[in-house]
Amino acid sequence: MSKSVGRNAGVLTIVMLGILIVGQGHSSLYATAITVGLYALLGVPLGLIYGCGGVLSLAQAAFAAIGGYASALLFSHYHLPPEATLLPAIIVPALFAYVVSRPILRLPEMSMALATLALGLLVEVVFSSSGGLTGGYEGVTGLPPIPIVGNSRVGVLLLVWSAVIICVYCYDAFRTSARGRALIAIHVDRLLAESVGIPVARELSLLFAITAGISGFVGWLYAHYLGYIGPGSLNVHLSANLLFMVVVGGRKYSLGPVLGAAFFVFAGDWLPGSAQAHGMVFGALIVLVLLLVPEGLLSLVQSRFRWKRVASRPIPQSSQLSPEQSL
Repeated sequence: MSKSVGRNAGVLTIVMLGILIVGQGHSSLYATAITVGLYALLGVPLGLIYGCGGVLSLAQAAFAAIGGYASALLFSHYHLPPEATLLPAIIVPALFAYVVSRPILRLPEMSMALATLALGLLVEVVFSSSGGLTGGYEGVTGLPPIPIVGNSRVGVLLLVWSAVIICVYCYDAFRTSARGRALIAIHVDRLLAESVGIPVARELSLLFAITAGISGFVGWLYAHYLGYIGPGSLNVHLSANLLFMVVVGGRKYSLGPVLGAAFFVFAGDWLPGSAQAHGMVFGALIVLVLLLVPEGLLSLVQSRFRWKRVASRPIPQSSQLSPEQSL
């Protein structure tokens, strides 16, 4: 395994400790950092499957909603505690994603994006129209807090960002593994990958299911952190925003979605105007990023450090030859 696998996780650990220190004097920073962490936890798996596998998914929020609703319904109908609903919140969206991925992942990239968008809309309609089961548009309220950490913002912050750090570490480790290289080969040329014996359908379906399971975990965190989940909480608009974060931050870098999530949250807080105005600004920004920096903002940082390393290397001096040797 490459020595640089844990570097990005180490960077995020330092960032988390910095937030804990600075947030003692600014309590609102904890809530903002938790939001960034939840978005990043959804964005990092999307960055992996899109940046490495070429699977453009707009259903990540739908899988999170399935996980959140699975936990909420098990609590409201069967009175199960949150620690007992965690595993179903992960397994249910993962199994659902694995089943639907077989026909979807055979489609071209844009058709795949439209299919996952339709899937997200379908999940949202089902939850909003099943009033007797899911509470309809009112959703499910009164959910208990996250076990162990409870309502402590510091505890939730540590839990969410620890999950992000683990996710980033696994992203880097997977990318440098044999299966990660196989996934990149699938992205480059699917037919060639199949011809050399890579099980394309199985690899993509398994990765799609894993990303859905992580999204289900985020849905569980979200539902019990707020004590509420509804059809408008985790909808297709969030999936579109997640794609914005991944593309702007850098879809081929493990820290790209984290940077994109931080940019999205802080820019949304600082920009004046309504949500529609914010949408216009973000739309114009993503067009500029795709035109000027197609690999995302993090590629600028990576390029700068790469040039610094090249510039710091000593220039090899050519050996001086005597006139007799040159003849």
